[in-house]
Amino acid sequence: MSKANPLNHNRNSIWFSLAILAIVCTGFMFAEIVNHRFWLSDFEVYYKAAARILNGDNLYRYAEDDHYVFKYSPVSAIYYIPFTVLPLTFARFVYWIFLSLLIVSGFFLSARLTRDGVNGSFEAQKTNTVILLAGLILALHFLRELHLGQVNYLLLFIYTSALYFYIRGRNTSFSMLIAASLFLKPFALIFIPYLVVQKKFRTAALILSIAILIGLLPLLFYSSVSETLMQYRWWLDELGIELSHKQGLLDPANHTIFSVVARYTPLGFIMNSPIVAEIYQLMLLVAIGIFVLVFIRTGKNEKGKVSLAANYISDFSLLIALIPLLAFTSENAFIFSQPMVFILLFCFNRFRLFEKFLAVTGFLLLGGNFSEALGRELSKTINDLSLISIGTIILIYLLFSVRQREGIDATQNSIVR
Repeated sequence: MSKANPLNHNRNSIWFSLAILAIVCTGFMFAEIVNHRFWLSDFEVYYKAAARILNGDNLYRYAEDDHYVFKYSPVSAIYYIPFTVLPLTFARFVYWIFLSLLIVSGFFLSARLTRDGVNGSFEAQKTNTVILLAGLILALHFLRELHLGQVNYLLLFIYTSALYFYIRGRNTSFSMLIAASLFLKPFALIFIPYLVVQKKFRTAALILSIAILIGLLPLLFYSSVSETLMQYRWWLDELGIELSHKQGLLDPANHTIFSVVARYTPLGFIMNSPIVAEIYQLMLLVAIGIFVLVFIRTGKNEKGKVSLAANYISDFSLLIALIPLLAFTSENAFIFSQPMVFILLFCFNRFRLFEKFLAVTGFLLLGGNFSEALGRELSKTINDLSLISIGTIILIYLLFSVRQREGIDATQNSIVR
């Protein structure tokens, strides 16, 4: 088994697509400045929270914050302290560059993780094509991420980097990244049941242990334990307020799979009480869990042993893509489909004709709702119909189809070091 990574050969040849991606991010920044839209509103919230925790101040419930209330964990404010070295105006530029570097690096890492598992020979032209197509499909999401200065791509990069360490058996690095990400948004909890299924109990325990230690960091900034605990209490209160504002199960633009299934099937007619709705969501969650288990088992070889590299890549791609379907969040979170998009693009030539049609449809629904091109009314209608969720579900079906029919070839070109 060769240990060489195909992307290590003639690596400069793939800089073409990555350079195009960097130019797009940079050009978009100048366009935002010219159009007086260089806001990064969400980043400003993180920046203010970092300045407050540095002074040992309360992080929550400032009347002057109005709509832009800090509703993340106290630990997440600590992560943004380095940016407070600069005035907010300059910090915005630095954060834009930081996110741009993450995007370019994230695309490279996605290519590196998936390329070796789906095709044995290195073809620079194909890799460039895949990166550019993935950039086109996902541009809507990472450009909005830059415009708002959000953390979704930061989380995606953490998850992708964690996967990189996981398939190499570097459990401590993997656990540290996953634990740290929980304090930005707790989406990474989706990996804990997966680790349990894979009998990685020590890794799951390590994540939780590290998370507890990281959770103690605010003690460094507040004068007492009770004051620190109060910050956590107010954070939980903010989460409660945020959840109370979430849309109803049958409301438009609710992109969770629970809402989409209810709205597009006769099940919506029986959602006439909170108890029925809760039972329905629980049953659907169980069904999704069974689907994930079947997906994982499909990745086993004839001897029942899990293929270490590529099967882990597709497992994590599925779990990451499921996050915005399970958690009520912004449309931008569908950037989490990126690893799955890379796998499907590399496997595109293996698809049957109807699967290629489904793939193109899924890609368009995932990343085609540009209001600037479609107009605000049509864009709002598409958003209200949650077509982005339907596109993601189509792509998940295709990922399962590839896995079921032929798997992701991990036998000849394992990227495990």
